[in-house]
Amino acid sequence: MPIGICPMCREEKKLCMSHLLSKKIYPLCRNDEFEPVAVNSQVMRPTVNQTKAYLLCEICEDNLSKNGERITVPLLSRWDGPFPLFDRLVKQKPILATEAMSIYAGADIPEIDVPKLIHFAMGIFWKASVHSFGRGSDRPRIDLGEDSEALRLFLRGEAPLPDHIALAIAVESGPIRFPAMIDPFPGDNPDFRNFFFYVPGMQMQIYIGDKVRESPSAKYCINVNPRAPILLVPLGKDMRGFMAKHSADAYKTEKLLKTTAEIEARGLSVKLGD
Repeated sequence: MPIGICPMCREEKKLCMSHLLSKKIYPLCRNDEFEPVAVNSQVMRPTVNQTKAYLLCEICEDNLSKNGERITVPLLSRWDGPFPLFDRLVKQKPILATEAMSIYAGADIPEIDVPKLIHFAMGIFWKASVHSFGRGSDRPRIDLGEDSEALRLFLRGEAPLPDHIALAIAVESGPIRFPAMIDPFPGDNPDFRNFFFYVPGMQMQIYIGDKVRESPSAKYCINVNPRAPILLVPLGKDMRGFMAKHSADAYKTEKLLKTTAEIEARGLSVKLGD
């Protein structure tokens, strides 16, 4: 392991191989027959490569694991299998239900550890804000500005999460779950700085701004509303549409075209979007 400055504790130590999204999520996005497909604006390709880099020391890596990943990852949707987070939600009565979504009070569900969900999300946003994770540039994946330091202090237990950062968690409501990962990416909220990421069956989104707690959507944010709301919505269509939009001009490798042909020959569709 190389020696360097750990960006979380800021001490010179041996650095571990750190994944942007937990390495335990990758098996949830594949089956025994086909490799996962990596999608970005330049290329689409089947690959077993994972998004990782030497970043954190062992103690800081364990902090993110025990305070978020170990609890949250087992709740995610499995390929053609169970979805524990969904199951735990729908056992309860929603606090609000409309045609578009149902909202559950995470604070009222003992089987859901709300602080661990928040720590998991903020850990991923923070890592994306301090490292490029090999995207051909030294620039971090997302720009959180001074709020990157605020998240670092929160993750270390040295400060509360700032009031101007709100986190919304949405869970897939439909029977078809999108077995994919989307790294932290800027959102399109017109009122606040906004970033999101997606892991199988769950989207986590942060809104950053001085008046974020006064906005109508704040009541749906897990760290703002005391009832810790979790939204149950049809995520798959939007996530597939997002990937289709941002990969419209991407080069498709020969391996991908061959795999696609094999799948479609079975009468299945691998089309992104509608």
